[in-house]
Amino acid sequence: MKWKKCEMKLHGITNIWPKGQIVIPKDARDLLWLNPWDTLTVITKDDKFLWLIRNNDVKELMEFIQNDSK
Repeated sequence: MKWKKCEMKLHGITNIWPKGQIVIPKDARDLLWLNPWDTLTVITKDDKFLWLIRNNDVKELMEFIQNDSK
């Protein structure tokens, strides 16, 4: 599989609420077509990075991470 260049964009700043909830900024939700009740997987790397990814895209992300670390 050929990987396209990784593009990053800052969508804003959010807070963690007392119950551990966060708000995903609207423009990020719109860009990723996220809707209420969508299921996301939480992935961390090196105690520094946190990804929220739709369940059906997890395999693609894991392949990217493995290839990037080679």
